[in-house]
Amino acid sequence: MAKKGSADKADVDSGADAIVRANVKRTIVFAPNFISLYTNDTQVQVSPWDVRLIFGEISEPPTSERPEVVIKATGEVRMSPQHAKRILQILADTLATYERSVGPIPLPVD
Repeated sequence: MAKKGSADKADVDSGADAIVRANVKRTIVFAPNFISLYTNDTQVQVSPWDVRLIFGEISEPPTSERPEVVIKATGEVRMSPQHAKRILQILADTLATYERSVGPIPLPVD
């Protein structure tokens, strides 16, 4: 396995523990069934084998007659725990850069 910061190593290590690096040049081709979703509600489910993000959109806010919110589920993404952990790091870095540039992102009050 290549050491971090080793600029002379190839993007893919050889051997049984081969790791494909995420910082390789990529060409993105959209699949015919590609979709773009908006979400303002995300549920997270975890098992020993995967992490599932279930995305939804609030379609009806709570009322005095109906105290629960109605969510229209729009899609889900399943991934390995390792991939989810890497996405967490990328999101944290991206949001930190955004906040340095634009300012703090306020969290909603529960």
